[in-house]
Amino acid sequence: MNGIPSFQRARKPEEIEARRETLLAAAAELFDAEGPMGAGLNAIATRAGFTKSNVYRYFESREEVLLELFLSEMGRMVPVFCAGLEAVAEGDAVALADSIAREFSTRPRLGQLTAILAGVLESNVSEETIMRTKRTMGTLTARLAGALQQKLPQASVADCLWAISMVGTLVAGMWPAARPSPAAARVLAREEFAAFRPDIERDLQRAARALLASIA
Repeated sequence: MNGIPSFQRARKPEEIEARRETLLAAAAELFDAEGPMGAGLNAIATRAGFTKSNVYRYFESREEVLLELFLSEMGRMVPVFCAGLEAVAEGDAVALADSIAREFSTRPRLGQLTAILAGVLESNVSEETIMRTKRTMGTLTARLAGALQQKLPQASVADCLWAISMVGTLVAGMWPAARPSPAAARVLAREEFAAFRPDIERDLQRAARALLASIA
């Protein structure tokens, strides 16, 4: 990735945004290749062509970088999910649940970031950053719930918000178990431990069906 010389300090809003996007792209590459531990601030800065001190002009910590990456991934998922619901018949809770499971299970970056959102990403950022993150999440979640409620008109918007929130909680809990360490994967490959082998799409689909059935 082409870096930006450290002496070219961004002053205009569009310049600041461009540098933030450069850092986010570097963080995404590192996160996908090496996971959260590989996406440290030094590594992000080096990949983007910055110095670590320059990164602090645009983000307060590596956790804020990853929070922004999470919001970016969620922002990409929401319109795709909402558009996909157009083909689902009104009241078809099974098809809706299948769509939910498919969207989340096929987005590994979003799944992994969701899994560390509360425990890691919100641990080294300011209250202002957390509030901004939650507000953006609230807007995106409301859009998801609105699209869901159009297909389940017998459910309230509050019920749909709850269901979407619970799906996020399920993804956060399932994802680490579905992506075990190499040693754990070898153990889980043994037939005696088959019950401990989760499948994100299968299990999330079943859980989403139960959630939607409870509000439909």
